[in-house]
Amino acid sequence: MTDLLTLSPLTPLRETVRRPLYTETTSSQALFLPIAPPTLGTAGAVIGRELYSGKAFIYCPFCAFGDGLPGGNMIVLGDTGRGKSALVKTYTARQIRLGRKVVVLDTKEQKEREEGEWAALCRSLTGRAPVKFSPGGDQARGAACINPMDPAIAGKRQIELVRTIVELGLGKPLDEFAGSALRIAIRQAHLRATADGRTPVLADVAAALRSPDPADAAAKKRTREELLNDGLEASYVLDRLCGTDQDATGDLIGMLDGPTSLSVDLDADMIVFDLTKVPSGGVAMTILVAVISIFLEEVWLRPLCECGTGPSEHERRVVDAKSGAWELGANPAARCLRYTQRKRILVCEEAWHILGTPQLAALLEKFLKFARGYGLSCIFIVHHLSDIDDSPETQAALKMADTVVVYSMKKSEAEDTVKRLGLPAWTAEHIMRLRRGVALWKVGEVIYPGVQHLLTEAEQHLCFSSGSMSDLTPSAPDLE
Repeated sequence: MTDLLTLSPLTPLRETVRRPLYTETTSSQALFLPIAPPTLGTAGAVIGRELYSGKAFIYCPFCAFGDGLPGGNMIVLGDTGRGKSALVKTYTARQIRLGRKVVVLDTKEQKEREEGEWAALCRSLTGRAPVKFSPGGDQARGAACINPMDPAIAGKRQIELVRTIVELGLGKPLDEFAGSALRIAIRQAHLRATADGRTPVLADVAAALRSPDPADAAAKKRTREELLNDGLEASYVLDRLCGTDQDATGDLIGMLDGPTSLSVDLDADMIVFDLTKVPSGGVAMTILVAVISIFLEEVWLRPLCECGTGPSEHERRVVDAKSGAWELGANPAARCLRYTQRKRILVCEEAWHILGTPQLAALLEKFLKFARGYGLSCIFIVHHLSDIDDSPETQAALKMADTVVVYSMKKSEAEDTVKRLGLPAWTAEHIMRLRRGVALWKVGEVIYPGVQHLLTEAEQHLCFSSGSMSDLTPSAPDLE
C-alpha cells in the first residue's frame, strides 16, 4: 500500500515545484548585471527584490519624480490571488511611515468578517474603523452619510455635483432649461434652510424644484408654471434616489440624503471608505463615488505643507528680482524651513467600478491630470483590462498611469494587457509564467521583469484576504 501511494502522481511526494530563479552565482551576475535596468534609488518604500539581479527594489513616485517618471499614478493588474491587494496594502503602510496620507475606496468585501478588506489595516494604523456606507443607513451600526450640499464643498462645485447626481440618475444630460431650474433650486434650498437654522439637503432641492419662486421665474423671463415644468423631472429623480415621506426606498437613502455624519479625521494617516454594502455596477455606487471624489477634492486635497500649515502661512521668497518670481519659503511659527506640499495616495480597490463607468472615469480624470499639483498618487487595482471598456475616458485614465504592475494572467488576458498598454511583445508569455507574489513592473519607460514582493509576518496577517478559501487551523491563542 505504501508503494502504491509513493508512486501515485497525486501524492505530495510526486508533486513538482517550479524552482525560483536565483542569481547568487558570479556567473549569473556577470550575465545579467551589465544589462539590468537601473535602480530607482535608495529613497522610498521597500517593495522586495528584483529577482534577476538580486538587488533590493525600492519605489516611491514622489522620490523618483522627474527622473524618468513623469507622474505618480499606478495601475495594478493580475489574476485573483496573485498578490495585488497585498502589494498595495504593504506599500501604502510603508509610505505612511514616510509621512504620506492615504485614502482608500474599498469595494472588496470579506464575507467572514462582514466588512471590507482594508478594515483590519485601517484599525491597526489609525485605531479607527472605516467610514462605512450602507443602503438604508443603519446609524446604530456605524453607517455614514455624506451631504452633497455640505458647506465644506464650494458653491460652484456643489452645483456641479448635484447636477452630476441628477444626470447619473436620469441617465442623460440635462438641457439648458432644466439646468437653469436646478441652479435656482439649489440657491433657494440654501436660503430656506438657512432661515430654518440648518444645513440644506437634497430633499430641499427637490422641494424647491416643485415650488419655484415667482421672482426667480420673472428674472428668467419665464412664468412660474414654465419654471416648474423645467425642473419637474429633476425633482422626480431626486425623489427616486433619496426617497420621500411616502416612499422610503430610494437608492441613496441613508447615504446622501441627510446631514454629513462623517466622523473623519482628515489628518489621519489612513481613511478607508467602506463601500462593500453598496450594490456594484448600479447608480448608487456611481453617484456615491462621485460625491466622495468631489468631497476629497474640496476638503482632503486642500493645499497643506508637510509641517501641517497652509500656503498662506508661509513666507513668499523672491527668487528673481527682475521678474518678481517668488516661491513659498519658511514658516517661522511652525519652524518649517520651506513649503513642501503634503503627499497623498488615493487607492481604488476593484477599480473596474470606476474605470468601467465613463462618467466616473471622466470625473476622476481631474485627479489624474493634476495629480502633480495636488502632490497625489492614484492607485487603481483591477483584475484584467477586459473588465473595463474602451471608452475615451477610460483610455485617457490608463494613459496617465506612469507605473504599471502586472501579476500573472492567463494567455488571452496577458496578450490583451500587453496590446492595450503598449508593452513589448515578449512580456505576454513572461506574464503568464510569473509566480505568486512576483510581478512585472513598468516604471516610466523602464521594465523590471521580475519583482518579488516581500512581507513581514505582521503584514501577512493584516494583508491576508483569502481566509474563506484557506484550510488553516487556528492556533491555540486564537481559539480563546
